[in-house]
Amino acid sequence: MIKPLFSLATAAAALVLVGCSPSGSNEQRMADASISAHDVAQGEVSCGELAGISSFCGFKNPEDLAVIPGGDFLLVSEMGAFMSDLPNTLSMLDISKGERVPIEINWEQTEPRWGDASCKPPEASKFSPHGIDLMTRTDGLHQLLVVNHGDEQIEFFELTAAGLSSSLDWRGCAKPGNDAYMNDVAGLDDGGFFVTHMWNKSTPFDTIVAQLTAGEKTGWVWEWQEKTGFIKLPNSDEMMPNGITVSEDNTKLFVNIYMANKTIKVDRLTGIVEGEVSVRSPDNVVIDADGSLWIASHLNDPVNERCEDEHAGPCLLEFQVVKANSADMSSQVVFHHKGAPMGYATVALPHAGNLYLGSASGDRIASVALP
Repeated sequence: MIKPLFSLATAAAALVLVGCSPSGSNEQRMADASISAHDVAQGEVSCGELAGISSFCGFKNPEDLAVIPGGDFLLVSEMGAFMSDLPNTLSMLDISKGERVPIEINWEQTEPRWGDASCKPPEASKFSPHGIDLMTRTDGLHQLLVVNHGDEQIEFFELTAAGLSSSLDWRGCAKPGNDAYMNDVAGLDDGGFFVTHMWNKSTPFDTIVAQLTAGEKTGWVWEWQEKTGFIKLPNSDEMMPNGITVSEDNTKLFVNIYMANKTIKVDRLTGIVEGEVSVRSPDNVVIDADGSLWIASHLNDPVNERCEDEHAGPCLLEFQVVKANSADMSSQVVFHHKGAPMGYATVALPHAGNLYLGSASGDRIASVALP
């Protein structure tokens, strides 16, 4: 989250964030660099390795990440400034070279369509990606789902994974309507998906501030299926749902509740919360092959610290990564960092012995070695 959320948190801080400690006594840290964000000007942070962190520059707000089949490239969602709906794009990280690579997007309609047959194709010039989810369908095709704020709908793409020549073909969409303002999406084996709804998009922001300050639950989770369209998940009302993922068997959801400082485990059919982890301002959540959850958590002071939109270099606000067991929801902090070369991580993606970090505010992706 970027500038508007800090404004919101300024008003709501006394209720939501006061008393939350950045770290606990049982933290297990892979690295803990104490360089202050004020010690290095944001525009002067180099892309070399610093404090055990490698940086890969040339991106603009790489908010979410996914591993492209083959493992040599990451798919990157480069986001516009939060709540602006400004256009941006999708790209790739060439892991071996540490470089940003563009990815070709074909917006021409192809058959068969995926998603809702009545959904209108987006305006490509307005494409404004946010959360993404990449999965291999039961027919063997690679499906990418993207939250697109330009048309406030979910876009379906088919990914052709071919290294530097990888490409995306638009295959369809699904539009929730209902004044939705979405954040993240998680695909299902049956062709459907879940998506988080933060709050009603047309509601004046001052009203959202007042609602969250009062502890009101402004958002929820939608499930979309081709036969039923968008249906609100029972009992899913929460204070700004953010990142979302599903278990391998698709029976459990894991949802980050940003303004309530927790990650919850939810039964898909009943909506019953079966467990939770206390996590300060959790953004995106990734589940790995072992069932572990990797949660990017923001530790900055929302009253006194924020990064301006369109700033140069990285945002250097303090963050941590929490690893949780999806079975019993036990957890530990596995990475904690403040300062250069990169901060304000919105996603933590484990891959090939490294943890890749994206940010909704800044010019780079970073990586650290897993223990």
